[in-house]
Amino acid sequence: MHIKYPKKASLGWASEIRNKNFGIVLLELFIYYLAVNLIFSAAYYMFNVLANTVVFFDYVYFSFVTSLSVGYGDFVPVNVAGKILVIIQTCITAMYFALMVSVLSLKMLYPRDLIRFSKNIIYNPQTDMLIVRVINTSRDALVNPNIRISITEHSTGSKSAGMFNIPIDYNLTYLGKYDFSYSFKNSYQSVNIINEANKALEFNKSSDSMKSRFRINISLTGSYGFNQVAMYKKYYSKDIVTGKSFKPITYNKNFYGRKKDIRYKKIKNYWEDFEDIEGLDE
Repeated sequence: MHIKYPKKASLGWASEIRNKNFGIVLLELFIYYLAVNLIFSAAYYMFNVLANTVVFFDYVYFSFVTSLSVGYGDFVPVNVAGKILVIIQTCITAMYFALMVSVLSLKMLYPRDLIRFSKNIIYNPQTDMLIVRVINTSRDALVNPNIRISITEHSTGSKSAGMFNIPIDYNLTYLGKYDFSYSFKNSYQSVNIINEANKALEFNKSSDSMKSRFRINISLTGSYGFNQVAMYKKYYSKDIVTGKSFKPITYNKNFYGRKKDIRYKKIKNYWEDFEDIEGLDE
């Protein structure tokens, strides 16, 4: 029996906007607005919709006045093609201004993705523990942080995937300012996470059909005062690596800017060190 699964909704564009520099967002919005008006300027010129024009800039001027609904009246369309173009432009620019307000609101009212998870999750066979690293890149502390971990068991096709919620008994290790690792057990009464991951790896290697639905799902919630934070990370079987733990980073005063935030991009190999793992023999 072939099962057709519904498409997942994607709001990746919202995350991209939040993570962009505010000046770049403003510049992009201005460039798009400028492009729309120049396109209509060319259309007005092509259909010769204005009377008593002297230079092409008159058409550019008319296009911007129309898009802003200023209506000076010094230029007006004199044929049907011009009136149709005016209607189209006013509709497009009205929708664009609404979109622009929503984009700027998203940028100003919601913070960028300030929580970062490690790319890999460590399995330490000596302790039978799984370890994930999390860092808060904001200079503000995360208020009331809450982490939840669940496992989606290996399954394929029409077979339903079981979900197991990890009890809140993980260990927290401090690795630096707002830099922590969470450790939780691999083996529970009803599930062994590594066994499920190995099943998924074997299936994905041997089959070209639907991939295993095995996942380690981690969600982290909290707030920066008025702004709520909700981050979600999925780890697949290929993301699990064997090791002892994540290596701590040595912080010093040279890492901090005037606002007491860590200047990650100015620290050589910082994010490589963030992902660095201690081997079992170290």
